Amino acid sequence: MEKENKINWLSLFIKIVIIFIFIIIIIWLVSKLIGRNKLSEKFINNINNIQEVSLEYFKKIDLPLEKGQSIKITLKEMIEKELAVLNKESLEKSCDLNSSYSKITREKDKYKVETKLECGNENDTITTKFELKDCQNCNAGSNKEDNSSNNDKNEKEEVSSSEEDTSKVTYYEHVKETVTYTKWMRGSKEGSNIENRYEYYGTTKDEYYSLGIINKNDIEKNTITYTLKLDKVSNSEYYFTTIKESNHYSSNEKEKYINENKISINNDIEINEIEKYSLKEENFSYKLSPYYRRGNFYVDVTVNIKNIDNLESYYDAKTKKEIYLVPIKFIVKFDSNVISEEKPSGDYETISYYRYVETNREVIWSTEEYVEGYTKTGNTKIK
Repeated sequence: MEKENKINWLSLFIKIVIIFIFIIIIIWLVSKLIGRNKLSEKFINNINNIQEVSLEYFKKIDLPLEKGQSIKITLKEMIEKELAVLNKESLEKSCDLNSSYSKITREKDKYKVETKLECGNENDTITTKFELKDCQNCNAGSNKEDNSSNNDKNEKEEVSSSEEDTSKVTYYEHVKETVTYTKWMRGSKEGSNIENRYEYYGTTKDEYYSLGIINKNDIEKNTITYTLKLDKVSNSEYYFTTIKESNHYSSNEKEKYINENKISINNDIEINEIEKYSLKEENFSYKLSPYYRRGNFYVDVTVNIKNIDNLESYYDAKTKKEIYLVPIKFIVKFDSNVISEEKPSGDYETISYYRYVETNREVIWSTEEYVEGYTKTGNTKIK
């Protein structure tokens, strides 16, 4: 009897350990599920910014007037329209530009704006109201009718005012107009509600004829690089550089290659037979990378060898090496880092900006002929 009632402590301990481990696994799985559904702060900021941008955009366009109708703008279209507050690079890298959108739908007495964003494993949809007073075309027709009827009514009231009871009061119409502006955006647009401004920076161009040198021993390499130093530039203060045009050797410009004095490469070599010892256009391709460093201008040349057919090398007595020539003509564009609203002398580039201008008109009626901050229109009514 004592043996039957005796507790098996080892078995009980093992059961408790198993239950404890099971509880820990459940807690871990629940925390993972909760963490998976939690949106990152960056995602929340992005979807809120997109909603803010779309609300401003919907205020400036004609909206659908029938219940149930809607207009949608995708995230790709927002970026193409360069709408404010959008982080273009961040959104293009991580988000679905076509599946992400903002849509506005007409309801009975308001609009509903639905904003959806999909970025990697994160996605969410938020909604907000859009009041009729923010719709630019919702009350356009009724305003005209009200104005015309008011004018007719005022005329009738003025004609009959002498016949009416002198106890009636005359009210005067006063208006106040305020102007608001959106942020400046890059680009140029035309329209009655658009304002443009421009900035300028100086620019110039210079032409160079280069004779690069490649050792024959290196010709079997796939890629060969060397650097050209531009000793003379058209404007040393314009240090932002780009290659605007480049061409392979042309025989009618031979003298310009031989007599070029604006580039440092290896001026001790004197070769008149450029065609004979040069890589032909079918032998190679190249890439030019200009840059400015510590007061000097350079161009890195990257040569990609396609083949070595029909090439003849030149023996350089000074270096005692067999070499090939790489004749390339190129044009460098130099841009100033100074941007101003005044056009610089000489050549220049233009940066265009635009913004939307909105005029809001507030009307009040008063028995006073003067109301501070408002302008009297001349319209009256009698009550």
